Amino acid sequence: MKIPTQISFKLIYIVITSSIIFTSCKKEPDFDSLDILEKIQSLPGVTVTEITPAYNYARAFQIDLTQPVDHKNPNGAKFTQRLYLSHSDEKTPMVFAPNGYGSSPTSIQEIAKILQTNCLNVTHRYFYNSRPDPLNWQYLTIEQSAADHHQIVQLFKKIYKGKWISSGASKSGLTPLFHKRYYPDDVDATIAYVAPLTFGPKDERFPLYLTQLGGIECFDKLKGIQIYVLDHRVEMLGFQDSYINADNYTYSLEKELMLELNIMDYPFSFWQYFSLDCSSIPDTSTSTAYQIFQHYSGIVPPNNFSDENAAYYEPYVYQAITEMGAPAYQMDYLEGHLNKIDPHASGNPNYELMAPKGISYTFNYNTILDIYEWLQNNGDHIIYIYGKNDPWSAGAIELSNTVDALLFMQDGANHRVKIADLDNPDEVFNTLEEWLGITIPSGTRKSAEMENEIPGFRLEGR
Repeated sequence: MKIPTQISFKLIYIVITSSIIFTSCKKEPDFDSLDILEKIQSLPGVTVTEITPAYNYARAFQIDLTQPVDHKNPNGAKFTQRLYLSHSDEKTPMVFAPNGYGSSPTSIQEIAKILQTNCLNVTHRYFYNSRPDPLNWQYLTIEQSAADHHQIVQLFKKIYKGKWISSGASKSGLTPLFHKRYYPDDVDATIAYVAPLTFGPKDERFPLYLTQLGGIECFDKLKGIQIYVLDHRVEMLGFQDSYINADNYTYSLEKELMLELNIMDYPFSFWQYFSLDCSSIPDTSTSTAYQIFQHYSGIVPPNNFSDENAAYYEPYVYQAITEMGAPAYQMDYLEGHLNKIDPHASGNPNYELMAPKGISYTFNYNTILDIYEWLQNNGDHIIYIYGKNDPWSAGAIELSNTVDALLFMQDGANHRVKIADLDNPDEVFNTLEEWLGITIPSGTRKSAEMENEIPGFRLEGR
């Protein structure tokens, strides 16, 4: 039987109306009820993969985030930045580690292990897994990298709404300071280990500081090794060739130049990384050439200048010669012993020779001076930790009385100094409790080894 037309319209209206009512009553999933993986997946511009956690964390994730190459032109070219998240609990603080180099699934921060809290490690722009294509070097700046880190913090604060602590060591200790300068409200506290603020491409404070470590007799012994190596270069080049032939790296740098560059780094690295007594320096009058080579190559390995290490550290070198600065070399006593390097040259022979090829650059003196002055007078809630035996401590900040900040210069410690090495670590924890409004139980105030980053070119911190 045919249904009258007016009844058909009425039935259709009831069905449509019921469907609308049913649809409007259907609840969207509550964001707070989502699994942590689903929450990360919901963030714009994010690709995430769950990975095996390290250090007894509950969950861990590899994250690639789309970022503008130029934050002043957000609709322009893009690149993906690699992050690693070690997840504990959304309600606990986040330790944010805007690394100065790369990061890996095992990257960690000492304070995150001590507090047993979340940790978000970020690979610096232009390092592997965070490289724009093409590599337009003009956008590798301190301000652009700070904008990267600001974007990340704002994004992940949608999930981690508690207190945020930024942390890092060496160049990875500078990046939290740079981020703090441009975005002072992003984090609640910062711990910067061995973070040297360097004035210019040849900062003369560093060779002066270096000569004072261990006393003049010790420095004379270090100089003696350098001069011996340069004066016995034929034998040293033979040992260097044997070293190179036995490893798995490749080398394009001219071998005699590599020998000179490497031995120039020797006094700096002796103090930077090693807790050695000056009595461990061989006597050049009684030691064989091979014993001298074994000693200094254990402190400054020739593979520092391999193609692989040079490629990895290329972004750091570019920053050093354009904005971030570098130590000067003391070269007066090497005059007459160098064949490949001119001790009177205006440039920094190490950094400029390892810079990206085929580009022009000039040094911007204003950036670090601006950051330094701001940190001195406005950089609240920052803890600076330095080792007195570290030559990089020549670039330690001098704080004014106007900032709420702490500075530790630990006797006997070098570039690997940790909170646990301080004479009074509780001063750090008590200050964090005050700044963050949290309680750090005595049972968690324990040492935690920081993850070592890839060894290599001189500024490599951890």
